[in-house]
Amino acid sequence: MVDNFQLIKNFIHQTKESGFNKKTFFYSIQFLVCVVILWEYNLKFLNPTWDAISQMSRTFVVLGVEQNPAFVEASTMVPIILFTSLLFYLLAQNNFSNIIKKPQDFNSYSITILSLFTILICIILSIFLDFSAQIGMPFLLIGASMYLAYLMNFDNSTVNRIFHDPKENYIDGIKVLSPFLLFILISIFIALFPPIIKENIIEILSFILIVLVSVSALHILSESNNVLDHDKKNSALIFTIALPIILYSITRLLFLLHNPDTVTRERWDLSWSFMNDTNRFEINAWPIQPDFPEDIRWKFYLAAIINSVRITLVSIVLCTILGVIIGVTRLSSNKLASTLATIYVEIFRNLPLAVLLFLVALQLGESLPLFADEANISGLIYYSNQGIYIPNPQTSMILISILLITGLWSWNKYRDYNAQKDPDYQYYDNPLLWPLVLIFCIFLIFSNASHPDYIKPNMAIPGTWDIVEGSGFEITPEFLGMIIGLTLFTASVVAEIVRGSIQSLPRGQIEASISLGLSSYQRLRLVILPQALRSMIPLLNSQYMNVWKNSSLAIIVAYSDIFYVIFVMMNNLGKLIPLFLLLLVTYQAGSLLISGIMNYYNSKVTKVKI
Repeated sequence: MVDNFQLIKNFIHQTKESGFNKKTFFYSIQFLVCVVILWEYNLKFLNPTWDAISQMSRTFVVLGVEQNPAFVEASTMVPIILFTSLLFYLLAQNNFSNIIKKPQDFNSYSITILSLFTILICIILSIFLDFSAQIGMPFLLIGASMYLAYLMNFDNSTVNRIFHDPKENYIDGIKVLSPFLLFILISIFIALFPPIIKENIIEILSFILIVLVSVSALHILSESNNVLDHDKKNSALIFTIALPIILYSITRLLFLLHNPDTVTRERWDLSWSFMNDTNRFEINAWPIQPDFPEDIRWKFYLAAIINSVRITLVSIVLCTILGVIIGVTRLSSNKLASTLATIYVEIFRNLPLAVLLFLVALQLGESLPLFADEANISGLIYYSNQGIYIPNPQTSMILISILLITGLWSWNKYRDYNAQKDPDYQYYDNPLLWPLVLIFCIFLIFSNASHPDYIKPNMAIPGTWDIVEGSGFEITPEFLGMIIGLTLFTASVVAEIVRGSIQSLPRGQIEASISLGLSSYQRLRLVILPQALRSMIPLLNSQYMNVWKNSSLAIIVAYSDIFYVIFVMMNNLGKLIPLFLLLLVTYQAGSLLISGIMNYYNSKVTKVKI
């Protein structure tokens, strides 16, 4: 651990030796500008943070009733603020891998243990000691968070030396622990300090933060700094700079939840108890169809999530297939095919998705016949502007088909494994095998399916024909419109990803595969696409997440997705903030899930790491 004071001394000494030249002058100007910006930035966020903590700490009880609506118990406020700061500190330390892989090796994360103990001590002191609301409690919370930034300048080896031999390394112990003890004493007795100090305490804290930022910057610029510790020093600098806005965000959110204004406080009520009430509108969903008005809003929310997941999964599969075909076709030697593929990409890639969905919905409404004039295909598929009814397959047949496809895929993987293990192992790969199996599975699924049956509940009233519930599987025009729009739009981008990934491959791949006697299909499947996947998957990851997020435009075609359901709930209830947070968490969770799956697959495709 480089001594901070020695580092500053060396920097000043080098500046004196180099003399005052033009380069030094410009460096000085840059340093002063950075100091001024940091000073204003710190004051901008520390002042409201201090005021919010002070107001939430102030208690005024009359006849056993708390008169300050913004008051928050210290046992609640202090852990929330300090543990949130600790969480950001741990993210900056990036010590989670050592904790998970080697939990018994305390030496690998001793600095994390020390930071946790300091936070626990501050929480205990805040509960058992009476810190003044005006200055004591704000100084305790801000000072404890700043001490975490100070600890970022030390590493595990320094703390280990202190714990193993405190007498020999007492100087390191003073450097690490004395600031913490000093700030605890100041927090307790700060009310006794002269007014000039108490009135300018925020400016003093801002100055300390600037010093910490300067020390972290000098560590990074120092030539003696170890290259392996460079990332940690960058994290220390970023955490120290971001600390004021982190504290501001935490305290601002707490203050909004306990705002003195009744309207604002109710608006920020995050209890979500209203979701346990029955819903006031009806949606079309599958496989969970909530009953109106018996079911609670949580069930409608779950059904809406499944609706969004359905269109996302189907669109991802279809846009991948169509995108690969279009992308490969763009590289075809057939001029007509490549030109048509280029026209498709340029049209749909440059067309806004909202406009495309509107055009698709308009075209479906104009093309599909009225329900009274419902058409059919061989008595199996009925279609109208009310929906498309297809034979309803049996669940057992679907499971058998899935097992058959899974078995064939496992058999191919087993043969590939044997081929890699034994160079003399040979097998014949029939390109027609998979298409034949898929056709057979489709035939198996629909062989015993129940066909749509017509019924006329009231024979006296004309035009009252309907389809018996459960006799056919319904595909709504809204679902079909979303699938068509998302597939056409995303496939145009996927096609460009496929084309660019294939063209990025080194020359000679086609010639080498031709020399091996591979057909065009085999060249594409065994040589070209497997190599192109390495650059394709990260870009496909982004597009698949875009499909999930673009599904929020389903309101254009009146499809009951999660955004549509939450939007209607917002209008009915007025609970904008909790419902918006629920919507935010839902889309974020879906994006993270897609990203996690694609990153896992990417790690299997490529093993290259830096």
